Amino acid sequence: MSTIGTSLTTWEEFVQLPDEEWDNENGTHLELHDGEVVVVAPPKPVHQSKQGWIGKWFTLAANGHGYAMAEFYYRPAANLQFWRADVAYLPNEDWRALETEQYPVYAPPLIVEVLSPSNRRAKIQRQQIAAFSGGTREFWVVDLVRRTIEVTIPGRQSEIYAAGDSIPVTVLPGANFPVAELFRA
Repeated sequence: MSTIGTSLTTWEEFVQLPDEEWDNENGTHLELHDGEVVVVAPPKPVHQSKQGWIGKWFTLAANGHGYAMAEFYYRPAANLQFWRADVAYLPNEDWRALETEQYPVYAPPLIVEVLSPSNRRAKIQRQQIAAFSGGTREFWVVDLVRRTIEVTIPGRQSEIYAAGDSIPVTVLPGANFPVAELFRA
């Protein structure tokens, strides 16, 4: 992950960047973090595999009431913010509201980030703050090395789950995410 430029970039300036800057042929993409334009490296295959598995699990657990998407762009504030979640879960009514040609100010109810070389702890903490400020209700951080999932819900202490644990999904009442299954997949 690297930063482009030295001055703050507004939302209006960011959307004026050429399309090829947003998603490059080499797989990198641009995000806007607190006014900094950031180049983010493409995910590795293991990262993509886990994203796909998590997205499929959330979609099945939603039982037709919503679905999850990997590599979901969102804009949690009107200015200086544009992020891409590794996985985001949205209920159907949110998906319908987002069917627009604009980039509405919106943060998904649940975001999952998978730690990788380009997804360092400091970036994750900045992203959590931006997402929670925009309305996200659950933020998960999957650590493939430690084989854990840290779940943060605003107003509560973060909890770390490991193999053998089930995570109660607050945005999907009654759903419990099987941690061990993710690391077997």
